[in-house]
Amino acid sequence: VAMIEEVLARRFTHPEWPFPNLLVVDGGKGQVTAAKYAPVPVVGLAKRFEEIIVPEGGGFRVIRLSPSSPALQLVQHIRDEAHRFAKQYHRVLRSVYK
Repeated sequence: VAMIEEVLARRFTHPEWPFPNLLVVDGGKGQVTAAKYAPVPVVGLAKRFEEIIVPEGGGFRVIRLSPSSPALQLVQHIRDEAHRFAKQYHRVLRSVYK
């Protein structure tokens, strides 16, 4: 969770980068809570049941979409692409610092 806060702090201190309209975090309520100070709306995708977690008031709204829903498939694709990017970056770092 602290890593999410660190990543977001670094991301949003670059004035040359435009802010996104929405921040999608990989995870559930804990990860969404860690990202709550982002200056943009935040949602999470909890993997266990593929639920979309939306902060609402002091709690959360859980959205469960059909597995065939194009909206859910889009969010899953975004998550999977972020995983692919992170794994590739990690491989590059490992090869450089062997």
